[in-house]
Amino acid sequence: MISVFDILRSREFHSPFFISICILLAFLLQEKWVYGIAILLGLWQLLLESYERIRRRRWNLDYLAFIALGMALFLGAFLAGAVIALMVAVSAALEKYGAARAEKTLRGLFENIPKTALIVTGGGTHEVKLSAIQKGDVLLVRPNEMLAFDGYLLSDRALLNEANLTGEMEPVAYAETAVLKSGAVNVGETLKLCVLGDFEHSSYRKILSLVEEGKSHPSPIVRLAERYNIVFTFFALALAAGAYLFSGDWQRFLAVLVIATPCPLLIAAPISFIGGLNKAARKNIIIKSPLVLELLAKTKLFFFDKTGTLTLGQPRLKKVELFEPSFSKDKALAIAAALEQHSFHPIAKALVQERCFSEGEALTARDVEEKIGEGIFGMVGKSRYGIIQAKQNRGSGMAVDLETEGKSVARFFFDDELKQDVGRVFDYLRGRGYTLGILTGDKKANAERLFGQFRLPIYAECRPERKAELIRRYQRAGELVGMVGDGMNDAPALALSDIGIVFSGTENSASIEAADVAIFGRDAWLIRDAIHIGRRSYHVALQSILIGIGLSVIGMSFAFFGFISPLSGAILQEVIDVVVILNALRSTY
Repeated sequence: MISVFDILRSREFHSPFFISICILLAFLLQEKWVYGIAILLGLWQLLLESYERIRRRRWNLDYLAFIALGMALFLGAFLAGAVIALMVAVSAALEKYGAARAEKTLRGLFENIPKTALIVTGGGTHEVKLSAIQKGDVLLVRPNEMLAFDGYLLSDRALLNEANLTGEMEPVAYAETAVLKSGAVNVGETLKLCVLGDFEHSSYRKILSLVEEGKSHPSPIVRLAERYNIVFTFFALALAAGAYLFSGDWQRFLAVLVIATPCPLLIAAPISFIGGLNKAARKNIIIKSPLVLELLAKTKLFFFDKTGTLTLGQPRLKKVELFEPSFSKDKALAIAAALEQHSFHPIAKALVQERCFSEGEALTARDVEEKIGEGIFGMVGKSRYGIIQAKQNRGSGMAVDLETEGKSVARFFFDDELKQDVGRVFDYLRGRGYTLGILTGDKKANAERLFGQFRLPIYAECRPERKAELIRRYQRAGELVGMVGDGMNDAPALALSDIGIVFSGTENSASIEAADVAIFGRDAWLIRDAIHIGRRSYHVALQSILIGIGLSVIGMSFAFFGFISPLSGAILQEVIDVVVILNALRSTY
């Protein structure tokens, strides 16, 4: 829990602290010129902030604060001017502190990167900077160290925590020659790694690049707020001039300007969107830019890839069909698993896993040979067996045959498995008026078997070019189109869509680069979270802007008729700004 004391002693509040000291000294010494120092400090801070904005070619300056502080000096309203300076400094400090708090989780991604690596050479081992590492170098990664580079495992085995990459906390075991991805943490013994490329092209660097892009792209609503700052400034100046012409009192002119300073339009949207990026990062969702948050809120049409996105992407044994009376299910499974233990194919893993739950004996295969595109063959006992693709599948999903002596003795049927919360995600989106569709390279019958219950349009046997064409068709009709995918084949559609959301795996760096949102984990509910965070951040930003403008206009109206003095107006405006900032920070939590 962050206390008020922690906030006030932060670096962002140094300037308000010094201005407060000046006001206190002026009050105790009864010297008006000390109030002038506080005003000058406020002007100096505005000048520094304006210089930074102009340097970045952003012209949304706090013009009203300049005019108000200048008028306070000109009219000799030193106390009111000093309070204005304090309020300007406090508002700026609150904005900076809120942004710093919101960015804390994003910065944590960078802070975990090791600064050096332990390289193995003919003369032993020594530490070098990451920039000195080249392709082919051999590194030692000690326990609890993060892998800074992608590479081949040279050690016999490795145990890695891949939470940075997948969101899964359970350690993953790898065998020699496996490709390890940067960003994983070594939670086993010291391992040896052969580097595949430099850090700038590593998997973890690509993830961090998404974060870096998120800090440099302003959202349209932020730019809209900046444009309306000019309109609001002219409105405030016109109202202040009218107050003077109506009453002939410069104090009313100053009071109107004070209540309009600093403008809430400059505060609300940035804090709300940075808060949304932070909230997403805490859920292992990396969003490229604030623009994406707004698009997440406005896009009402989403297409979903099937395998790996809505399903686990791992085949599961559904049924075993026997063709020989002498074979039982357990015997067929035992023979198939003996062969498939030598393969890394997903179906092989499913058969081996299923055999572990059966009552058949564990058999051993010898002289095993895997032929790409044909199957896997070997001796089990005295007979030679093979696992090949089923010749007559009858459209019931994936199937392979166990054969011996040229004839099939058993057939194994597999199907993919839906992720747990897919139905809830569909219900959430349809309940809010979204249009949904499923794109898959699989056959229509297989997709219907899994998704028919949801009554959604299914576009089957979609190659990457057809997925892209579907997205173009709806975009030509004026729709904002979102795409949710996970694999290399989704990259063109993800890049073409207005919003691309990708589930990060271990081999889909192209789709990560093409997407606007990267989800590091397998939970389908994170799709809902990403869209919900975008909707909430956008609505909180818009609400904060309207609240700030509305309260300021009400206060300015009272000041126009002389009900509020410049000093009271300065205090009132600070209350308004605090309300706006606190409301905008709701998107962070």
